[in-house]
Amino acid sequence: MVFTFFAFSIQKWTQYTSEMLVPLISHSPVVFWLLPAFGVRGAGYFLATSEMIFGTLIFLGYWSPRLGILGALGSIVTFIGTTSIIPFLPGAWAQEAGGFPIMTLPAGFLMKDFLFLIASFYLLKQDLMRAALEGTRSFHKRMVA
Repeated sequence: MVFTFFAFSIQKWTQYTSEMLVPLISHSPVVFWLLPAFGVRGAGYFLATSEMIFGTLIFLGYWSPRLGILGALGSIVTFIGTTSIIPFLPGAWAQEAGGFPIMTLPAGFLMKDFLFLIASFYLLKQDLMRAALEGTRSFHKRMVA
């Protein structure tokens, strides 16, 4: 998850990638507002910064479950945003396979985000359990002292 966030966030700092995101962002019911609010480059910067922050929080969650919870929540929001594009993406399904619809590349590329969304919920669950365990240990230490 951390590597994915870092790898994709770095790409969004370029003009080329920002322009490639326009058709995806503009068809999202969740992140469509980025383009009118920030413009093409600003939307890329916003997404790059958000992904870098969430990746860093997930990484730091190894040591701090509270930071991991923040990272997992940000990750969930991110992947809800990307998976919400799929049903609204024009040309996501082609009829070239003898009348049977096949997924085109943009939709296929975004499908991986369902797995990342599930992984984000798993990370959230794990970090919530770790935070609760730490809270219980802290409570017992105070009671003994």
